[in-house]
Amino acid sequence: MKKIIRILFLVLVVGIIVIQFFQPEKNLGKMTTDHMFLQTKVPESVQLTLKKACLDCHSNQTHYQWYHKFAPVSWFISNHIQEGKHELNLSEWRPISTMDKIGKLEDMKKEVQEGKMPLKSYTLIHADARLSEVEKQSLIQWIESYQEDLVLEATE
Repeated sequence: MKKIIRILFLVLVVGIIVIQFFQPEKNLGKMTTDHMFLQTKVPESVQLTLKKACLDCHSNQTHYQWYHKFAPVSWFISNHIQEGKHELNLSEWRPISTMDKIGKLEDMKKEVQEGKMPLKSYTLIHADARLSEVEKQSLIQWIESYQEDLVLEATE
């Protein structure tokens, strides 16, 4: 029995070592001012909220921590980033049509209001990404104001 446990332990250790050689591509794309969401009229307080709670998963630039280097954690995080960018990539904001922007802002507002964003799995490790009620309300008010500006722009 001890021999089987040793063999299983050895297989587990070797497996953990081997999977470290299969790392996902990092989200370190170029940040051009042409595509940056934050180049729009965003108050500084809202910019800070977006940077701390949204941009790691919803932009082309993720700030990786030490634990991001280890599989299978790196796979899990890479998957979250890919899904986040698929839903909303704030680095590629300008090319989006005005109507799509309005829709994405509505989705963003709803996710924040319902407490679905930022993800609990993200805020568990990144405590600074938890949004206070004041930050949530400030973000929601800005989204609503920006949506109104976009509607006016679309009707001109």
